[in-house]
Amino acid sequence: MDNSPHHLFTKAVRSLHTRRNAPPPIPIPINPTSSTIQISNAARPSQNLTWTAVEMSNYPPQLTRRDVHHLFKAFNISPDFTLPNTARLSYPLRTSILVAGKQEAERAAREVSGRVFGGRQIYVKVTEIVEWEQREVFVAKLADELKTGIINTAHVYYPLLASKILEVRELVQGASYSAFLQARDPVTAHSSPEEHMEPMENTAKWEFVAAGRSDDRASTMSDKDGRLSALKNLQQTVESQAALEKIWSEWRGSYVLNLGSDQA
Repeated sequence: MDNSPHHLFTKAVRSLHTRRNAPPPIPIPINPTSSTIQISNAARPSQNLTWTAVEMSNYPPQLTRRDVHHLFKAFNISPDFTLPNTARLSYPLRTSILVAGKQEAERAAREVSGRVFGGRQIYVKVTEIVEWEQREVFVAKLADELKTGIINTAHVYYPLLASKILEVRELVQGASYSAFLQARDPVTAHSSPEEHMEPMENTAKWEFVAAGRSDDRASTMSDKDGRLSALKNLQQTVESQAALEKIWSEWRGSYVLNLGSDQA
């Protein structure tokens, strides 16, 4: 028997081999809750999903999209809705919301209708059933509501446009969707002969006010989604520019000739 130091060292190392002497590995429990990502149906709708439209009315102007999602938190609703909540619109305010499933829409009408928000009792009623693939009419209604909201917002926050005729027009170029807010002076008895001739020639002196465009996902959007994206972008532009214009009008830089080193 070989009892040399090298042989004894080799034997000792082999006796410590983990695969011969280590206990079997203890399985680590996996928490299925923490490893599962919940994806809402509204964010990724099924092509075969049936939507039922409900009309929400009599809500206060300060109602936000977050408030709507809170009111309908027990239901799967489509994100394609708008709140025409500008001060110029007549009361009661109304908007349409798509709820997944006819029975769920009927339940929403029962449970959400009658709730009080901002001192007003909100009413919800079922209006119509639409298919996700065939919602052109509903999208057209949303687009009209967005346009009305944009024009009313401009009339409220842009005093120089108060006497002008405003219109929102849309442009589609390939996969790109754009929306423009433009203004013109009305033709009156005091207008020039040339201005009186313009309607007969189908021409008008439009002024550019603001524009919106669908986001970078437009190439993967449907026509309906791209259209609404451009209109919503225009709405955000008009609102943000109105807020910035107010800040600018109260700033020294809006009326002094030279700010110099003083930029405040």
